[in-house]
Amino acid sequence: MADALSRPVTESFVFWNPLADTVLSINDDEQYVLPDIPLPIRSTDAPQNPSDKPSERIIGEGIYDYLCAHPDTEMAPLYADILRHAYPFLISDIGSQLLLLDLRPDDLKALQGKIALLKILLYLDSDNFGLQHKLGVACFNLAVHPQSTVDIPDQLRSAREWLERARRSCPEDTGNLNYIGQVCYLAGSYHQAKLYWQNALSKMSSQDDQSQLQQRLELLKQGVVPVEPLQNQLKQMAQARRFFFSGEVERAYHIVENLVRQGELMRELPSADLCYFIGICREKMNDKAGAYEALMMAVGLDDNHDQALAALKRVTVAPQERT
Repeated sequence: MADALSRPVTESFVFWNPLADTVLSINDDEQYVLPDIPLPIRSTDAPQNPSDKPSERIIGEGIYDYLCAHPDTEMAPLYADILRHAYPFLISDIGSQLLLLDLRPDDLKALQGKIALLKILLYLDSDNFGLQHKLGVACFNLAVHPQSTVDIPDQLRSAREWLERARRSCPEDTGNLNYIGQVCYLAGSYHQAKLYWQNALSKMSSQDDQSQLQQRLELLKQGVVPVEPLQNQLKQMAQARRFFFSGEVERAYHIVENLVRQGELMRELPSADLCYFIGICREKMNDKAGAYEALMMAVGLDDNHDQALAALKRVTVAPQERT
């Protein structure tokens, strides 16, 4: 008799402990012996009788969904290996999912989903340069995403870790070197950023790319850098978002206004989402002129930003000197 289902560690999953030598059918002539480890099953699919074996479909879908939700779990490499051997069609489907997620580059949830899927693939092909680079870039994009509330320094460390792995696999790739330079720049490691960008510049063939990088290097040479590392400012903005959406609007507003006064975050990383957030903070504090100003900037950056357009309709005053 199979062991009883473990009590759930999340509301979404329970763990099933298979008996020794429990097998899954791969095809008519081949079977796969499950490792003797707890396997995640979606709570909604768990058998009513804890001693019953879940169906093979439920086992595969449970492992896949759990990996997507918890790609850094200690058992993740073993779970990914089960999928490779017993459910290769689920692994093949990841490529299609990644293509669909690439069509939503500004969607925070899509970005988080992309990171999880890339990690699953890297458990199965750990030396793949393309996967390493894509994961590093995705972690970087999550760190700078204006709606992100993750630990920004930690996310940038993850980005650099994967980009450095990619560099060891392909040291001549200029795009990868450029991204490592950007990570260093955000972290305030300006000398390291300079070295990576100089290395990338020496290998570039595109004049447009060379021109953009030369401009950034010239600013570094002149000492034109943020007074405070941008990762700290991104971290403060993420904190402001947490305050705002937990109802502590005034605390969020003060953080936002301080960052606006500094001006570096908007200059270095302008985005419609960032301007929109500034606008709704001001709107909640009844600073309608300031809200109008920020929301107009958001629409100027993205004239199809539906949330900013809707907020503009609520802000009825014309721009005027803020009180």
